[in-house]
Amino acid sequence: MNRALLALAALIAGQTAQAASAERPACIRPHDMRTLIRIALPDAVDALADRCRRALPDDAFLPNEGSGLAQRFRHEAPVDPARARAAIEAATGQDLSDFASNDTMLTIARGFVDDQIGRRVPLSDCRSIDDMMQFAGALPADAVAEAILAAIEVAGPEQTKGLAICRPKEDGADR
Repeated sequence: MNRALLALAALIAGQTAQAASAERPACIRPHDMRTLIRIALPDAVDALADRCRRALPDDAFLPNEGSGLAQRFRHEAPVDPARARAAIEAATGQDLSDFASNDTMLTIARGFVDDQIGRRVPLSDCRSIDDMMQFAGALPADAVAEAILAAIEVAGPEQTKGLAICRPKEDGADR
């Protein structure tokens, strides 16, 4: 699997979960991971467009279409702030009910994604990321979130800095 895709998938999905890695559960339920991905996806696209702008040619996808793609993903897959809080709490293993409002939690999570991409995505990966985002641009936001979830599941925790998706129970998937 493409190293840039795995890195991007882990970065998008794992930012809020990694914030409290010492106390987070051994795995994150697929439903919660989907929510975390949907929280991060539009902001990750915006941050990648900003980060990669100087490393890409003028006609590249992200510098020209990244902002529009991020807006489309925001519109197509809005995240309920209460559901976002529940997913963040499940992923971190912490009760954050006294920390901030649901909307504030969502804003903090989104800001964290932007910061992490700005600091961690190597400029040398920008061409591959640009290609992936161009392909993603042809898909609905939920399909992109599912692709990222699948990439994390296939890669496994050894390739995604310990990020693991809980296996569905025998009596039915937690999806």
